[in-house]
Amino acid sequence: MAETKFSKVTIKETNETQKVRIGSDLKPEVSDDLIEKWQSLLDLTARIIDVPSASIIKLHKDHIEVFLNNQPAENPFHPGEKAELIYGFFCETVIGTQDKLLVPDATKNPIWKDNPEVNLNMVSYLGFPINYPDGEVFGTVCVHDNKENHYSELHKDFMEKMKQHIETDLELLVSKSELEQSNEMKSRFLSLISHDVRGAVSSLDGFMELLISRFHSYGSNDLQDKLKTIRVTTNSLNQTLQNLLTWSKEDLLQLEPKKKQIDLIALIENVLDFLKPRIEYKALEVKTDYPSEGVFVYADPNMLETALRNIISNAVKFTEKEGTIFIGVFDTQEGAKIEIEDTGMGMDEKTIDKLFTYSKYEDDKANEQEGSGLGLILSKEFLDKNDATVQVSSKLGEGSRFTVTI
Repeated sequence: MAETKFSKVTIKETNETQKVRIGSDLKPEVSDDLIEKWQSLLDLTARIIDVPSASIIKLHKDHIEVFLNNQPAENPFHPGEKAELIYGFFCETVIGTQDKLLVPDATKNPIWKDNPEVNLNMVSYLGFPINYPDGEVFGTVCVHDNKENHYSELHKDFMEKMKQHIETDLELLVSKSELEQSNEMKSRFLSLISHDVRGAVSSLDGFMELLISRFHSYGSNDLQDKLKTIRVTTNSLNQTLQNLLTWSKEDLLQLEPKKKQIDLIALIENVLDFLKPRIEYKALEVKTDYPSEGVFVYADPNMLETALRNIISNAVKFTEKEGTIFIGVFDTQEGAKIEIEDTGMGMDEKTIDKLFTYSKYEDDKANEQEGSGLGLILSKEFLDKNDATVQVSSKLGEGSRFTVTI
């Protein structure tokens, strides 16, 4: 999730400072089509109300920006023009109070007579707040006049409809972006699981080929162990395919966990059995440290197994041949703790910071480099749904450690 951003605006009438949430980095950019539409609406607004200036103002952390304004030459404001939040502009009060503001003539009002907009001969103001559907502030829609103007009820209603219209556009914009991201994440996640299945089948195929070629050299006990590995892997593959079919019909981000008591150690051993052909192919040493009596947790077994399989699978993927992977399970006061540590390539701080944040560019780049990509993001989502936390520590060239607490 993106970090919440705040801005501080001054409510001039009470001289109070108000802290407000502003659009985060996850908010989509306003499209060119929407800008063109809003531009037409502002041009129409200025003509209908008969004022020199109709604008949409956007709030940033430390300044306001003229996002759009009507196009006649007598308009003193210009798109892209910025001003610091140190003057107590009309729009700051609108945003701080979350209410309309009408100033018929600032020159006759002791509160507003020194407002910077008065210096531009914009003495009259009518403005309404604009917010995203989640309550984060976008800015204001407003009109200015160069003469005293009390604005008719019709004009006030018109401006309120403008506010509602723009907010509806923002709601549709956000919904469209969320739907596109959800569909893209779903597609990529299902692709990732499919890749997981194909990788397991390929490893299983290689494992069976090796088994056939050396069949006569195995004793009955060795042969039985190899056949058990194949059986466990095929059972895990079957469960993975079932999940694939189920999740393909659902919104992955809206899935609700089906929790029950599960043996955490048995679940991890099941994951290791699933990955055993790959582990043996790379001649990796897997060290485990489990309590002898077992550790039970209340969680969705499919979600938890998928999350842990992604983490352990990445440890296998990024650890060089003959490397080591350590998996420990501990009972602590905070809950059951799982540590997964490898001697792989490791990560820098920048990579760790972005590990659980979705970005199409970063995900594409990760896929090109055979990275963890979307798998860890959905793993984090599944862990969150089961009231579990995950922490990561890593250094380039020294491996990584994932700590999951349930």
